[in-house]
Amino acid sequence: MQQVYAEKFLNNLQVDVYPITLVKFLLNKQRIISYFKKATNEKLDVPKYTIDSSTCEVCKQRENMLCRQHTSIQRVLNADHVAFDLDTNLYLYKNEIFRMVGKRLVIVYCPHTKLINGEITDSKVRKVIPITVEDDSLKELPKYQHVKDFISSELLDYHVTCWFNHEFSIVTVPKDRTGQDWCLIANN
Repeated sequence: MQQVYAEKFLNNLQVDVYPITLVKFLLNKQRIISYFKKATNEKLDVPKYTIDSSTCEVCKQRENMLCRQHTSIQRVLNADHVAFDLDTNLYLYKNEIFRMVGKRLVIVYCPHTKLINGEITDSKVRKVIPITVEDDSLKELPKYQHVKDFISSELLDYHVTCWFNHEFSIVTVPKDRTGQDWCLIANN
């Protein structure tokens, strides 16, 4: 079994990407790409956000904290030490996978698996949340100072491992070139 530790891989790239984000990207690659394809539709019918959080009702209810969506938007716009996948032309930073699609910024937020409540299911492990930003003031992504390239398809042949929760680590299991399965192993 050829194994890659996600944390070590990302440390070697010298990027600020959470290991679980890389693992979720590999587990959901085709589904994530589909979100970006859907965003090309001019009549896309999904909730759309703007950069300005001052009119967001959820942000207003959270004292001095942004909602999940605006937190991701601010992270993406202020990112540094970003990974860039040459296969998909997608950027990764912390919990976010993103790129511009025409005039829209599409972000896929990857919640950490330690947040899973109750039974561990495939859908809970693979959970990602797409966010679409439409804002006339946003024409393109910022010019990031530190961008490191990688090729995600090369990782599909490996068992990529990262911390899952206090009890387990998650390991991707190569299935075919279009997807991956996963398993949990006990932490020592």
